[in-house]
Amino acid sequence: MTTTQSKSDFWQQHISSWKESGLSQAAYCQQHDLKLSTFTYWRNKQNKGRRKLVPVSMPVRDAPVELALPGGIHMQLPASALEQTLPLLWRLIREQA
Repeated sequence: MTTTQSKSDFWQQHISSWKESGLSQAAYCQQHDLKLSTFTYWRNKQNKGRRKLVPVSMPVRDAPVELALPGGIHMQLPASALEQTLPLLWRLIREQA
């Protein structure tokens, strides 16, 4: 493993194998002689670039929309406010992660 791409490929292969294995991360790393902290670093790094978007249909412009956020937070706001509110919420959630 000399280049960043080959490291990424190496870890992506292990992450895919781990997901299919049904093992815990710790058990998989122990079985494959991998350092758990390094495995976790690469798993988080590869997941970071993937946005998890959920398709939605927009209600009537001024109809109330309820958002369920991590940590049990629920917000209700008019649909017309979503365009300004969602990017701000997304940034705040990512900063907390």
